[in-house]
Amino acid sequence: MGINPKPLRIAYLAPTALLDSASGAAQSLSTMLAALVRSGQQCFALSATCFDSPHGEALMDQLARHGLEPKGRVPGGGMVVWQGETQGVRQSMMYVHSQKRMEMTAREEMHFRDLAEDWLAGIKPHVVIVCGGLPLDLELQRMARRAGAVVAFYLANPRYRRLSSFESVDLVLANSGSTASLYQQRLGLGSVNIGLFVDPQPLLVAPRSRDFVAFVNPMPEKGVTLFLKLVQRARSDCPTMRFLVVESRARIAVAMERMGLPQSTLKQVTLLPCQSDLREVYRQTRILLMPSFWFEAAGRLLIEATANGIPVIATNRGGIPETLAGGGVLLDIPEACTRDHWHVPSDDELAPWWNALMKLWQDPVALQRQEGLALESARRHSLEAKTQALLGLFRKTLTNKKSIS
Repeated sequence: MGINPKPLRIAYLAPTALLDSASGAAQSLSTMLAALVRSGQQCFALSATCFDSPHGEALMDQLARHGLEPKGRVPGGGMVVWQGETQGVRQSMMYVHSQKRMEMTAREEMHFRDLAEDWLAGIKPHVVIVCGGLPLDLELQRMARRAGAVVAFYLANPRYRRLSSFESVDLVLANSGSTASLYQQRLGLGSVNIGLFVDPQPLLVAPRSRDFVAFVNPMPEKGVTLFLKLVQRARSDCPTMRFLVVESRARIAVAMERMGLPQSTLKQVTLLPCQSDLREVYRQTRILLMPSFWFEAAGRLLIEATANGIPVIATNRGGIPETLAGGGVLLDIPEACTRDHWHVPSDDELAPWWNALMKLWQDPVALQRQEGLALESARRHSLEAKTQALLGLFRKTLTNKKSIS
């Protein structure tokens, strides 16, 4: 009989909130740590109250809903630290005056650094997962390295431009093969593709009335101009088609004003605010649109939607084809849209998207076939297999680091 290895102590360390429902990277990391806990590891997280989509005055309620309470203060700084446990991960979160990362003050960064130093000394992690390229982020990497941990950089953002952002890390974890290739070409940076960590099980729902074409986060880079052109086309050519928009980090009114569209354009559109739980959306979605104009590293929505048997019509670029793995309809984006995210596609540029949408909307046989392909695609994203592969990578890196030191 083999001897089970001792549990690893694995920690997330960054000012950006791990409990941010508007951040795909935060959601993937949260899923990863929860899966590691289920595999027998001990997991911790230290962050600040910095969110992609700030909660404003509702922040305290949000933290409480996650099981966190104000249990401590930063020594000498007076900063409140919220603590608790979510899905087995022991969370500590320092309260800061603004929920926007770029508005964190120098004093707050200093106190977060001091808090992190004491926290690392207390838990003695084997592995510390980091992200971010600002000066505080780089200092946290160096601190984790001095504490003797393997420093693993989680790479999901396509915007890093400096190789120095990774100078103190032992391991770079890319969320897709496309992300890994992007940074190999841009910076000569080597990384390991660990895939996207998504647990669709809690979001699997029985369809109630799948009457909507859904679009999430109506930002320019997510393709809101193309989406609104589809809505306009539906008003004249398919009045029975209905759309569902989840506003998340952006509001569709901004795009409407920018494009000079009247409110009547949204006659067939139902709007929802940012959702922490998308089950009700999936219950009502017949087709998911993801016409992203920018580089999408992966896309957790794709895995959640396909696990529910929802066909996807998406951009044929970035990590989307890899994530869908044959489980969706892939289309090219007009070149002008990749250069200017506010570019409004012409009728000719819109035609392939409209034709693909109409085929699935009107042809039950085509829709059923695509639903089957979606389910088949989702089965390829085994969370357990990804977790075991990641654990093996951590243990191997730890062994190599010990042999070198």
